[in-house]
Amino acid sequence: MELFKAAKEAMAMRSKISDMDKKLKANIINVDYKGIKIQVNAKNEFLSFEMPEDLLKEKKEKIEKLVLESFKEASEKAQDVMAAESKKLMGDMKIPGM
Repeated sequence: MELFKAAKEAMAMRSKISDMDKKLKANIINVDYKGIKIQVNAKNEFLSFEMPEDLLKEKKEKIEKLVLESFKEASEKAQDVMAAESKKLMGDMKIPGM
């Protein structure tokens, strides 16, 4: 009987994880960092990138730094959302030993 209960709980967990995955993909985060616009979902999948035309007049090093910083900010925001959603899911679960 315990094996059946464990299998049932595993199926419920798989369903919750699948639902969370869909929710993370649908949660779109827009970041505007010094004119650079990035759109990322909460699964940390980058969806779009826009850079102002006048930024191309800057030195290569400055452009690279700004682009990298904008992607880092977008990634951090996506990770924060993912962590919050994971915490919600883990709060509902009763994992032995944790």
